[in-house]
Amino acid sequence: MVSEPKVNVLMVDDHSENLLALEAILDSLGENLVKAHSGMEALRCLLNQDFAVILLDVQMPEMDGFETATLIRQRERSRHTPIIFLTAFSTSDTLVFKGYSLGAVDYLLKPLQPEILISKVGVFVNLFKKTAEVKRQAAQLAAVNTELRQSEQRFRSLSACSPVGIFLIDIEGNCTYMNPRCQAMCGSTLEDNFIEGWLQSVHPEDRNRVLANWSAWTQENQEYSNEFRLLTPEGIVRWVHVRSSPMSTQGKFIGYVGTVEDITERKRH
Repeated sequence: MVSEPKVNVLMVDDHSENLLALEAILDSLGENLVKAHSGMEALRCLLNQDFAVILLDVQMPEMDGFETATLIRQRERSRHTPIIFLTAFSTSDTLVFKGYSLGAVDYLLKPLQPEILISKVGVFVNLFKKTAEVKRQAAQLAAVNTELRQSEQRFRSLSACSPVGIFLIDIEGNCTYMNPRCQAMCGSTLEDNFIEGWLQSVHPEDRNRVLANWSAWTQENQEYSNEFRLLTPEGIVRWVHVRSSPMSTQGKFIGYVGTVEDITERKRH
């Protein structure tokens, strides 16, 4: 069983003992805890890594938490990363508003209560994992759709050059695809219903037999094979051998695929 990949949690504080305390509290989450001792070090960490949440000390020398948060929000990669401010002092309404305006999702007062810290960080860790899974599934779906489009393009390219007629029929009996060779032999187009259109090109003397055979075959869902004559709008009689098979995907019936082969020369001899 493949273990779930760890996500990154960034802890920023200029006091090493505070970082060690955070690490001890959050270690039970089992994630990758990254320590930064200054705002600049935090920004360097954010250059090449994505984080589920940032724990950011407000009071730091040189670059405080607010200045660090401002720069974090200016970078596209970390623009939406949740920030929890940590402070040892009671915050005024002005400072709280300033923090939220910079994208803070919460304020926590030191000394920190382990249960509360674990709970809040855990929420963002789980959200990050779910978002990553959705992105992964979306990428897989996009790859599958691309492969399907490429497969369809290959099929249509090959069938367009095929000397044998190829057709697809849906469960309603409508022809959803006919390659050029099939259209030329049958004198039919995609706009025609398969029963009302394509079978109308069958020679009148063979039409009832073909229709009866086709109707019986569709009820049995077996391989279909039959030889009969086609009569084109120009009055040309052509013998053909038609084969067809039911199609299914994931066990669900979706229609039929078939071929039309011109056997006129064979019938003449």
